[in-house]
Amino acid sequence: MIDTKNIGLDLAAVGFLISLVGVVENNLLLDHTMAMIIWCPSNAIFCLYFLGRARDWWDGGVSDWLLCLNYAFMLASGVWGLKQIGVW
Repeated sequence: MIDTKNIGLDLAAVGFLISLVGVVENNLLLDHTMAMIIWCPSNAIFCLYFLGRARDWWDGGVSDWLLCLNYAFMLASGVWGLKQIGVW
C-alpha cells in the first residue's frame, strides 16, 4: 500500500509553482497564449490534487495554504495587469 499522505502537498507545490509562472506570463507580461500553455499542466495537476482530496487520499493542511497564496497572487497581479492595460 502506498502512503499517499504527502502526495497532496507535492502536487499542490508543483501545481503552485507552474501556476505562478503562468500568472506572471498572463497578468504581468500580458502574454496570454504562453500563459495558457503553461497553465495546462498546472490545471491537470490541480485536478488530480482535488480528486485526491475528494477521495480522502490526503487532507488539505499546508497544501491549502499554497493554494491560498496562489490565488492571492493571482488576484493582486490581475489587478496590476488590468491597470497596465487601462481597464482600472
